[in-house]
Amino acid sequence: NLSLDFLAGAKLAIERNAKKGQSLDIKVIDAGNEKSFKNSLTQINKDNTDLIIGPFFKSSVLEVLDYVKESKIPVVAPFANSDDLLIHQNLIIIETNDYIYADRIVKEVKDAFSDQKIYIVADADQTYAKYLESNLKKNLKNANVLVVKSAADIQPDQNMMTGKPAPVIAILANKSDDVGDSFGNRMIALSKEVDGLKSFSMYYSPIFEKKVDELSQSNLVYLMDRKIDTEGSFEKEILADYQKKYCKTPSKYAVIGFDVMNDMLSRENKKGEIFKQMTKVQTQLATKFEFEKTKTGAYVNKGYRVVRLIPN
Repeated sequence: NLSLDFLAGAKLAIERNAKKGQSLDIKVIDAGNEKSFKNSLTQINKDNTDLIIGPFFKSSVLEVLDYVKESKIPVVAPFANSDDLLIHQNLIIIETNDYIYADRIVKEVKDAFSDQKIYIVADADQTYAKYLESNLKKNLKNANVLVVKSAADIQPDQNMMTGKPAPVIAILANKSDDVGDSFGNRMIALSKEVDGLKSFSMYYSPIFEKKVDELSQSNLVYLMDRKIDTEGSFEKEILADYQKKYCKTPSKYAVIGFDVMNDMLSRENKKGEIFKQMTKVQTQLATKFEFEKTKTGAYVNKGYRVVRLIPN
């Protein structure tokens, strides 16, 4: 289903670009299972291919890269993203690495910091929580940083002079929607007890939109890899086209399929030299594409949205 949704979005992008006059010869290959995948690769003509989008899984991406290593055909990985892929100079990685989000949160907290206690709500393996903790301590003088397992552990500080509750900084470093829910509700409760609370999240959680007014009282800043501006004319046009073609609104994976295909086709020139166009920053239906060439060679998308809730 994920693959079919991705393909539905990609097909819409292909048709739009063809209508504008772009000459395209597209071949859709069913990757099958991991065993049959090697046989599927023989359908790729290495002498006459300008771009390969997919496959989804890292093991298969590595096989494609190996298959085209002499011809260096650009390969786009829509979902696979790990450090060992970065050595491939003809690889374009779409998913933004979570460390990039963590670095942005450190910058945001640094700008908001004035000696508050900092809480970080971690996930089970605490990788990003520990990364945030060490970087905050490096960047902030005498920072008191606590990594906690649950939003319930976040407590207001106490002003030594007045004995009144003092505001804290709270950071969510956990992708779970349930944890996001409890974090959001805890921020709402705390913002009623103490003024000046500052909250941050590496990830989007549905509660951030459901309870936007209440959460704005905690000055919430969160990061998103994808967000559709439903008021935008381009966005309205794409959503209407998709509805007309498929009689439904696009799922997350249909949106990604459209965005990846539309973005890559817009970077293709007549000679198929896509890498000459990689410096352009572009936003598609929901995804911001801002590619950076890594030291080891691969192109990585560093685009994301920063959403700030401002108190009324």
